[in-house]
Amino acid sequence: MMLISFKILSIFGVTMMSRKSGRWFEKYPNATFAIILILAIIILDFISALIFIPENYNSFRCPHPYYHHGLLPNRQDKNIWGNKVFDVFTNSLGFKDMECREIEKDSDRRRILFIGDSYTEGVGMTWDESFVGILDARLPDIEVLNAGVVSYSPKFYYLKTKYLIEKKGLKFDELYVFIDNSDPLNEITYEDFEPHDENSIIWFGFQARRYLFTYSYLYYSISNKVNSSKRNPVTERWNPVSGGSMLDELEVENSEFIAATLNWSYTLQYYDKWGKKGLKLSREYMNLLSELCKSNNIKVTVAIYPWPSIIHQRDLHNIQVGFWEKYCTMNNIGFINLYPYFINETNPTEIIKQYFIPEDVHWNIEGNQYIADLLMKYLSGNSD
Repeated sequence: MMLISFKILSIFGVTMMSRKSGRWFEKYPNATFAIILILAIIILDFISALIFIPENYNSFRCPHPYYHHGLLPNRQDKNIWGNKVFDVFTNSLGFKDMECREIEKDSDRRRILFIGDSYTEGVGMTWDESFVGILDARLPDIEVLNAGVVSYSPKFYYLKTKYLIEKKGLKFDELYVFIDNSDPLNEITYEDFEPHDENSIIWFGFQARRYLFTYSYLYYSISNKVNSSKRNPVTERWNPVSGGSMLDELEVENSEFIAATLNWSYTLQYYDKWGKKGLKLSREYMNLLSELCKSNNIKVTVAIYPWPSIIHQRDLHNIQVGFWEKYCTMNNIGFINLYPYFINETNPTEIIKQYFIPEDVHWNIEGNQYIADLLMKYLSGNSD
């Protein structure tokens, strides 16, 4: 009886609410019109987003308060490089991997961590095509992890490694640091970045902006227009929300800085203007990284490799090579110089055609296989 009475009261209450709502809409026609208009705009905006916003092939990328930017954990997404669209998987630490999986803090196997920029991340490559993925498949007794991400440099090598060790409690035995020719100038680009602890409010803001950028055509259009008005070919950097450009303030406003990225290591003019400062900053963060690893009994090895522009110059002994060779010798750090494997008696044009993506500075599939072949002897403990 009580249950029947409760149902009757409920129905009566809903009916009364409906009547009240009806009277409210009749009483406030302007407010009613405004609500309907807003709902219509939201629906139209959402439908427009589905139709007109292109697919974001960098949705697995994200900013990070401590080491500036990285990859979202446990994601399966599509990535594009040139005309190639392929699957990307990340593990629980936000590393590119063969699949989405949980990475334990410690391992009963020898564990090696690679860190570097786009070459190490393996842009344009699936996991099994990248040199880190190839090594992982070839070395079943070793756990191989890849912390590399585009636009990293010694500052982020240090900050990310510190975060992994101290915040995540990750244990590993060896760290392979792949130093890129762009690193010194990236150090200047990101010189003012300061690490911050993770903040749930900031992270919520990022997620909200990412959601709006994907599902609101109005927000997407305004954001692109604002970014376009500020855009500068020198200051453009990857945007972790949209996958497009992120505008970082640099001290330069012209194409000189881009040219310096390519040839600062063999052009005295650019070395004096930017390379010297970039190497100084690189040394400071590599010192911090070295001390961090030493205190955690982690062996460090530095590897360097040439860009196509350097291969064309047949420049085996430029400033980059001399600096890191001397640095590693003085600090008792392992050193792998991959320059001679790309700069030798073979015609530079043939080397570039064989190992690099056409009209790109990054290794192609064969180039990644070549790097994996060269590294095998170091990882197996035989570098003779």
